[in-house]
Amino acid sequence: MNAQAHEFVSTLLGVLGKHPEATGISIHALKAWAIILITASSDEAVIALDEKFELGGTEIQLAGGRWWRRATSENRQGTWRVVVTGPHHLGPPPDGNAGDASS
Repeated sequence: MNAQAHEFVSTLLGVLGKHPEATGISIHALKAWAIILITASSDEAVIALDEKFELGGTEIQLAGGRWWRRATSENRQGTWRVVVTGPHHLGPPPDGNAGDASS
């Protein structure tokens, strides 16, 4: 690995290391759009990262008999997006936490 690639990876790991609630980070970027996906260790971690990054609140997502907490924020007419997602859980979400559930 050349020095520039090593420095880039080191920078990304440094960013991830500054947020102990996050277990992973993925970046997909083109010249026209960018998305950053942050995986969180727990539902509480999703809430904490939502507050830290001021994403605008969490919601519950439902699919295939599983649910997970997610926070999303968009900027520049949706061309920049940050998504924080928590672990998947089996069954229905806890009472009172249906949020903006979608299938």
